[in-house]
Amino acid sequence: MMPLNLRIRSYKTIAIIFMASLLINVFAMKSTYSQQSCQNVQTSIQIIDETGWREFSGTSVASLPDSPFKNYVTTISQHVRAKIDGMAECHGDLKSSPEVKLFFVYRRLVTYVSPPIEGPFNLERTQSNGTRYVDSPWVKLTFSRSPRLVVRAVFLWSERQFMFDQALMSGIRASPTNSLLPIDEPMFEQFVKDYTDSVLFAPSQARPAALASISKRLPPEILWLFRHAFQSTRGPFSRQVKSALVSVLERGASGYTELTKTLVDQFFTSAQTEIRYESVLDLKDIFTLDQYRVKNLY
Repeated sequence: MMPLNLRIRSYKTIAIIFMASLLINVFAMKSTYSQQSCQNVQTSIQIIDETGWREFSGTSVASLPDSPFKNYVTTISQHVRAKIDGMAECHGDLKSSPEVKLFFVYRRLVTYVSPPIEGPFNLERTQSNGTRYVDSPWVKLTFSRSPRLVVRAVFLWSERQFMFDQALMSGIRASPTNSLLPIDEPMFEQFVKDYTDSVLFAPSQARPAALASISKRLPPEILWLFRHAFQSTRGPFSRQVKSALVSVLERGASGYTELTKTLVDQFFTSAQTEIRYESVLDLKDIFTLDQYRVKNLY
């Protein structure tokens, strides 16, 4: 039989091993919880088509038709989640569950419903200590830590903004405007008719003067689109404009997405309370504009 002192020493050894194993498991569980505190948060996503079409509306990304917009929503929502997961606040025990709401707004160039079913979507800013905010034509994001972590963001997929950005990058001088809302169909058709009659039907030698004249009547983004559409009087010019619009969105989507990611990255790494941008030209120091510039459509 084992001597008493050896048995006591054996029991102590077993107890120490058991306690050490228990502590290791506890620390491992705590570490796992700390790292997954924000990863387990359900992100609320709402997709809004301001003209009321059902094609780009709802809460399910999977239900969207395959398109540059769907790729944009998927990429940006994943990018924001990754940024939130990497925050220092997500690597400690959270006293309350974070609130993350992402809104993706599809803003069409032309509305066929007057007035639009959905008005311009606005982001309600959270009011609390330590609130930070970014305001731009592409992203509106608000973030606060107290009394709990709250992230709300609006990502604007604006067809008209696409054209306006391209016009600015091509050298057209225009002041930034907050009124890049969808154009009513009758007004848009009037723009098409004016361009057709004034420019397309003008003799070739008179076109420079015709373009100079019409540039005073058309919004710069509309003139840019018309000038990059196929210039022909064979068939309705409106059909060629629609084809050009689709091409611009397809060719510019990747750059538009990268621009948006850059703004999100800057916001999460910056200590500034408020960040504002009014024009794509304001981004030259943080983003390579050539990534986004559409040089040709055909």
